[in-house]
Amino acid sequence: MHKINVDELSKELNLSVEDIAVLAGIKHSKNLGKWAQSKPDGSRPNYNALIKLLRAGATTKTLFGVDYKGPVKPPVLGGHLPPEIANDPDFIAGQNQALKDIEAKIEARITAKLKAKGIDL
Repeated sequence: MHKINVDELSKELNLSVEDIAVLAGIKHSKNLGKWAQSKPDGSRPNYNALIKLLRAGATTKTLFGVDYKGPVKPPVLGGHLPPEIANDPDFIAGQNQALKDIEAKIEARITAKLKAKGIDL
């Protein structure tokens, strides 16, 4: 998944790291550093945080690594994406990688819970 450069995000939004944390609903601004990690257990902003960051002026290039020049207002959750987004190879690759990251996190959590109960797979 794309690494988020928090310093670049701060410049784009003209906000301090602490203010970005508040906007994103994160308790401690030091946790934003995890957004820059490419590790499977690295933290990522959730959907609501992403919407708030985009509406505050963050670019898709900074958040997702994809340069998108479409409408500023993101599509409504569950709505259809415009064809220029839905068919963009970079968007599709990013979406596939995001799904793989989510699956890996879910698998790791389930495995850890089973292991804590003494069940090995």
